[in-house]
Amino acid sequence: MKSYSDLDPRNSMQPHLPRVLNRDVYYKGSTIIEQGSGGHRAFYIEKGEVEILVRDGHHSVRVGILGAGEIFGEMALIEHDCRSATVRALTDTTVTVISAHELEDRISNIEDKAVAALIHVFIGRLRTANEGQLSHYKNFAEFQDRVAGLVDKAARGVDQGQRQKFRAEVTPLLQQLDDLLDSYGRQE
Repeated sequence: MKSYSDLDPRNSMQPHLPRVLNRDVYYKGSTIIEQGSGGHRAFYIEKGEVEILVRDGHHSVRVGILGAGEIFGEMALIEHDCRSATVRALTDTTVTVISAHELEDRISNIEDKAVAALIHVFIGRLRTANEGQLSHYKNFAEFQDRVAGLVDKAARGVDQGQRQKFRAEVTPLLQQLDDLLDSYGRQE
């Protein structure tokens, strides 16, 4: 797991200036960020573990797990957009809150404007990749539902006297499907 300690807001505190950082604790199972909500804060994980979930209607897919030393919630702040994912605590989790103002200050202080622009490009690509991953999951879930429906229909709808003939016709089709699934599995 990569640590982003340079992003820890506690590291940039000036010792001679009084400053208060907000720290929050979320208990296991708590939702920290809800997809679609407004984003005004990012979070630096001091202790604990969270899961990142992207949903589309009834389908939801885990796109990541983050732990101590990592950040989340930054995408909405950088893009000035709504939250692209739900974040839920997998364990009791302690975070340091990073305000939108703090993050914007850091990005605006990047001297090389091309680097600052690349940050926005990377965030956009990550959002697109998350949506693509969700689309693949949704298509697979729909395929599974269709296969389950066909199995249920076969179990209910084949006359007892015709089952042997049905089995003989379906077995080669199932073997073709199994081979096709194997061929796609080898490509990954």
